[in-house]
Amino acid sequence: MSLKERLSPDSLLESLPVSRDLLTRLGLLGAQVSRKIAIDQVSVDSGTLNNLKVERVNLGSASIGSLTVQNGSASVNNANAVLNQVRSIVELEFHLDWEIDLGWIGSWDGSENMGSLDIPVDLGTITVPDLGDIDLQIPSIDIPGLVAEMKPIDQLDLGNLDISGVRLDKLSLPSAGLSITGMGVGDLTLSSVTVPSADGEAMRVNRAAPTQHLNLPGASLENVAIPAVNMPSATSGSFTADATASDKSVGVDIGILKVSVRVTPTVHLNVGSMTLSDAQLAADLGKVSINDISLPVSLEGITGGELGLNSISVNKLTF
Repeated sequence: MSLKERLSPDSLLESLPVSRDLLTRLGLLGAQVSRKIAIDQVSVDSGTLNNLKVERVNLGSASIGSLTVQNGSASVNNANAVLNQVRSIVELEFHLDWEIDLGWIGSWDGSENMGSLDIPVDLGTITVPDLGDIDLQIPSIDIPGLVAEMKPIDQLDLGNLDISGVRLDKLSLPSAGLSITGMGVGDLTLSSVTVPSADGEAMRVNRAAPTQHLNLPGASLENVAIPAVNMPSATSGSFTADATASDKSVGVDIGILKVSVRVTPTVHLNVGSMTLSDAQLAADLGKVSINDISLPVSLEGITGGELGLNSISVNKLTF
């Protein structure tokens, strides 16, 4: 047998003190070990992604820090008012005021609370056929801690997206390891790889969602005018109102003694409900500010076509 025949792979395998089948199995097992490709840095100078579209942008419940309305005014015109289940209590509070004057000896005065008298009155339904125009001036309204349900945005078309200055550091591809069957490769290191350009026909991402909520500093609207709006009917809940009139007194003066009875009338009004009909409501808002908006965002069905990347550089690829 010649030297060349002795050094052939078949002859060397037959000369080893193990079976050919065992060596074959060991070779396949070694070739199927999962490997990873480590890339120190990938740089893309520029690129273009055409026809970028998002099927749906889901906006969750927005937390609004505060809503502020400044320099507002409102008017209610030509309204009819009906007060239902009106009950009132007329409260008469009595005081006895007295004064004694003995000249050079001295003088004394005082006031004694004589209690109160309540007079209930059931007024039933009160109709105000034609209210005069009511103008309201609103210097400022601050409403903290609002929560708003945001509707999703469907079929968002972003057009073409220009990409520049993309840099990815310390990549490991793939994350679960690379499996190679039928070929054994040892350690391989490339210091750098430069690709002039790369093209792709299409891209699709089913869903993408940032881990953090989207925080918006806020927004403001100035000089918001709400034109006159017809309000066919509006009904309020029950409410109460109190009104106190000026004191009335009756007295007796006999010189050294002055005595008077003072009465303070107060009306306590309880209204079951109030209905406004055929009214016109208009408002002018000087400035509306919405501050500190935070909401979760997720994107579904992200698609794009004709991806083009220019000047791709890969530094230190290790396999």
